[in-house]
Amino acid sequence: MTDFIYRGAIENLKPYGKNTLVFTGKKSFEEIKHVVEKYLENSFYYNDFSTNPKLEEIEKSVNNITFKPENIIAIGGGSVIDFAKVYKYKTNPKIRLIAIPTTCGTGSEATQFAVYYKEGKKQSLDKPEILPDIAIVDSQFVENNPSYLKACTSLDAYCQAIESYFACKSTDESRKYALRAIELCRDNLVNYVNSNNPLYSSNMMLAANLAGKAINISRTTAAHAMAYSITTNYGIPHGHAVALNIGKLMEYNKNVDENSINDRRGVEFVKARMNEIYETMKIENAEMYFKNLFEKIGLKFVEYKSDYIDPERLKNNPRKIGEHNELY
Repeated sequence: MTDFIYRGAIENLKPYGKNTLVFTGKKSFEEIKHVVEKYLENSFYYNDFSTNPKLEEIEKSVNNITFKPENIIAIGGGSVIDFAKVYKYKTNPKIRLIAIPTTCGTGSEATQFAVYYKEGKKQSLDKPEILPDIAIVDSQFVENNPSYLKACTSLDAYCQAIESYFACKSTDESRKYALRAIELCRDNLVNYVNSNNPLYSSNMMLAANLAGKAINISRTTAAHAMAYSITTNYGIPHGHAVALNIGKLMEYNKNVDENSINDRRGVEFVKARMNEIYETMKIENAEMYFKNLFEKIGLKFVEYKSDYIDPERLKNNPRKIGEHNELY
């Protein structure tokens, strides 16, 4: 895939803007429409789906959209980009997909998987064909987002990077992406949420993209596994829900032993990776760190226990977690 990651990167849309099917958010696109439309010609817009899109909404779009595009463009948060990915897979897996994120955190522009919901339960599509061909990561689109949106999406990026680093499927390459993303979140997340400074926006957009590249290799782990039912049951946005679990999970994984090891590379390998994360974040206790971070960015820290945990992501966690969820 091709990445354009800088403030003003939207200019790279121009060569691909004719005869496009454009998936957008409902309200979010209105604020940036004037910037994007000058690069588009003869385009069909579609936004008839909800946050956390449902399978029936995707099937409706497949049945109702008759426009035949040269390219598909997704401009929005992770849900918009995921919707476009599934639509592409169901209609024409070979068509070019251009992803333009307008939130700072999901990294969906850098991954080959998409999330949607069927009968209230999360489903994942994981196919190389849905990795966007082009990612235009322009920080001007996230500078003025509401602080709560900034907080939730940034926490998603932070948690993705941390989980990727200790995941059983991590590699040297994924850990390189993840560690740089952790550093960027450590140094920029609070200021990004609490200001409109272009520097912090640019650094966090890079962090989110790197975290996306990391989990595209390693996938996520237990913090994400526990988050989906919290979002479904309590209406807590995804990034917020993941971050409620990450500190407790880090402390749990740090105490891995021979009886609980999940990673074939062994206890010492996992402990070394956990130590590297703690050293990079400059912390001693992850639970206290995230509780303090929540306070700095204006979020409430409330513990919720998941009633459903994605078993595949549990397998990717370096320390075993049983069906009774030993974290709580």
